[in-house]
This record gives sequence, structure tokens and C-alpha cells, in this order.
Amino acid sequence: MPSPPDISIEVFGKTDVGLIREHNEDNFLVADVTAAVRTNEIKEPLKFPLGDRGVLFLVCDGMGGAAAGEVASRMAVESIVDAMAASEPQERDAFARSVRHAVEVANERIYVQSRDNQSERGMGTTCTAAALIDQTLIVGQIGDSRCYVLRNGRLAQVTKDQSLAWQLIEAGAMTAEEAKAFEHANIILQALGVQERVEVVLSQVELRQGDVIVLCSDGLHGPVSDDEMLELLQRETDLQKAADGLIQKALDRDGPDNITVVLARFGGTALSPPGENDLVGFVGYDPGPGETPSSDPSSFDHTLASTATVNERIPQELLGDDAVTAGVVERSGRNGRASGRSSGPSALSGSTIRTARSVLAFFFLALVAAAAGGILAVAKCGSDHGAQTSVRSGGGTP
Repeated sequence: MPSPPDISIEVFGKTDVGLIREHNEDNFLVADVTAAVRTNEIKEPLKFPLGDRGVLFLVCDGMGGAAAGEVASRMAVESIVDAMAASEPQERDAFARSVRHAVEVANERIYVQSRDNQSERGMGTTCTAAALIDQTLIVGQIGDSRCYVLRNGRLAQVTKDQSLAWQLIEAGAMTAEEAKAFEHANIILQALGVQERVEVVLSQVELRQGDVIVLCSDGLHGPVSDDEMLELLQRETDLQKAADGLIQKALDRDGPDNITVVLARFGGTALSPPGENDLVGFVGYDPGPGETPSSDPSSFDHTLASTATVNERIPQELLGDDAVTAGVVERSGRNGRASGRSSGPSALSGSTIRTARSVLAFFFLALVAAAAGGILAVAKCGSDHGAQTSVRSGGGTP
């Protein structure tokens, strides 16, 4: 393999428990794979050149009750970076397949530990991984943690949330503005460790000089708008101060969840300067087929997906119009983390009822899909002691 391109990297990461949660179930990791450096304790921005085995940045948002979410997110970052550290220098497609495979293996490990340990049953975690081996950033995603790119004074999201709210937005059932107050914003469609197989969504970004990427959990992008993030990032070019400012802004909004952010800036002669209209967005990436996770599928216990009826696995407020007219569906706390029940139908507006019916329609279609190929829906709970609600069938992925 030829020498790595001249790309310089500056990175800083930080996590905060927030003001509501008892435990910090988020985890992040910064890894210079070439230099065998990995850390989630960064006192000041790290600076290093791109090596021939690449770099990796990870943000994971755990869930599952008590400290199980913390276990899941920690297992994810450790498993993924271990797998990447074991790989040899490789070209971009093979590197991307290695990232995908590493996330799949992490899913299997968390799934097995959850299955075999009663106190960790049902734990899971989101995962957003940004990896670089040349001028093209590879992003792998499970769940609703995000990756943004700051370029030319614009902040663009380059991942798609794997969430019920995002699906409804793309289907035209609600606007992005309406989604901010959506009662079921806590429902995500994939999480590592909750089912035996996941579908890692890969995307790509052709980097330019001066690009800054932002990886963050929904503890940041939930209470803080994209415009507010952009304004702060433009005002504060020091990565450490920018990360501190972003976390403080989420805390100023009551810090309803754990908050994690990783910021990385790229430079070097191998990167072209950005053009005036050089925009970025979600661009899917298919590196072709590669090796599959090494675990024997027959070793998985399918009883986790079959012992409950469908109704037992769907949140009660999504079961029918009788739930809606009884006033069960109520706008929850910030980002859908906390929920409650109203005393009667007067608490519901017409838009709320229409939204609830849209959710019901979505879940009807989801159940049809489940009968054919399988779907997963995970409800991220608002309490450290809460549990996940999931819809599972077979071993398929959404």
C-alpha cells in the first residue's frame, strides 16, 4: 500500500452526565490506529498526522436500565477499536468493510452478554463511527447519534437518524419542526446488542481543507438546534472551547440526557480547498461484500425474540385509538426522554392526535414488514432505571 496522504488531524472529545441522569451511559473514543493510541480522556486537543492504518472516532449512547447502558456503550467502543487495531493497512473499500465488520462484531458481543446476564438483559447502544484512511471520511451508523460536517460556514448533517421520528419526516407525515415536540422521539429503529444482526449504514464525505466534523449523541443535538451549533462553532475555532460551549448550551437547556461531542479538524496538502458551493450531505457508501461476523448464528438464543406477543412489545400508547382518546399520549420531556399520562382527552390537541395516528399507521406497516422480514424498534427510556421496549421478529433488520 502506498504511503498515507498528507493529512493533519486535530481532535477533541468530551462527555458530561447532564443534569437529570444518575449515570453517564455515553461513551466516546479517539483512536490513532497507526500509533496505537486510543483515549476517551482528553485534556487538550490532540494533533497527529494520518497514518497508514487510519484513525477512528466513536460516539455511543447506551440504554437499558441501571448501569447496563454504560456497559453496552463501553463494550461497543472497546470492541470496535480492538477490531480495527487488529487490521492491516488497506485500501479504502477494504477499510470501510473492516469498519462495518467491527460494528457487527460489537453488536454480537453485546447481544450475547445481554442474553447471558439477567441484570444486563435488553441493554443496547447507538453507535456513530467516523474513520479515515485517505481523503474520504467513512461514517458508519446505528441509531440516532449524529455526524455533521462544518464547511464554508455551513453545518450539514451527513448521517440519517435511524428513528421513528426521522422515518415519519422522510415519509412526509411530519415536519422537522413538529418532530421536536414528537411524543415518541425516543423510539429508534436499530441499536447494537438488541437483536442478533444489525445493518450498518455507511456514508462518505470527501474532505476539504479546514473541514470540522462533529460527532454527538442526542443529548446534544436534541436540546440544541443545528443553527445554534453552527453559530457557536463559527464563533469559537478552538476545539476544546467549542466542545465546552456546546455541552454548556445543552446544560443550559436543563441537560435532560448525557451529552457527548467529538470535534475533529482536517488539514494538509492532500486535501483540496473547499469551493464556494462545495456542499456536503448524506452520501451512501457501498464498499462491496466482505467477511461476515465470525460468530456461529446457531449459537444465538432466538427465544428472546419469540417469548412475548406483539402487543407486549409495543408501547401501550401506540396500541390503538382507544389509547389516544383516553389521553394516554402526552407530550413528553425534552427529546422524548420522559413521558407521562394526562387525565383526559382535553390534554390532546388535534395535531397531537393526528401525530399519534401517524405513529399507529407506521407501526401497522412495521408489523406487516415484521411478518415478512423483521423490524426492530427500541424505546430509549428517560430514567436510569428504565428498560427498553422493542419490537422484534426473526433475525432481520429494518
